[in-house]
Amino acid sequence: MNKLLIIGVLGLLIVGCVSAMNINYFYSPNCGHCQKIAPFMEQISYKYNDVNFNFLDTTKGSYNIGGTPTLKLNTNDKREIILVGSYDIPKYLECELNEISTLDCPTTSYLNCTTNSYFIR
Repeated sequence: MNKLLIIGVLGLLIVGCVSAMNINYFYSPNCGHCQKIAPFMEQISYKYNDVNFNFLDTTKGSYNIGGTPTLKLNTNDKREIILVGSYDIPKYLECELNEISTLDCPTTSYLNCTTNSYFIR
């Protein structure tokens, strides 16, 4: 098989794994915890520009969440990871993104998160 073709296929696999992820971030403009992590959320959405980030203002809709900030990450294999709070979202989100891409794409390096749970509070 042509080396260029193999490299192209591997590249598509990596891009496909990352772009299949969807993140719904629920926030309120009046929430102090949401304001605290707003710079982090903006930075990470630019860093992972292949991930679909949806910023959902809870004052403009009805959502079935306990409070803000809440983040729901939907993976390409139909798993949902929920992170809650201004401490846990910045602490675990990037690690979860890296771990998911490792599990779904064996070409990336393994990064072990501090938890195996898909619900972190």
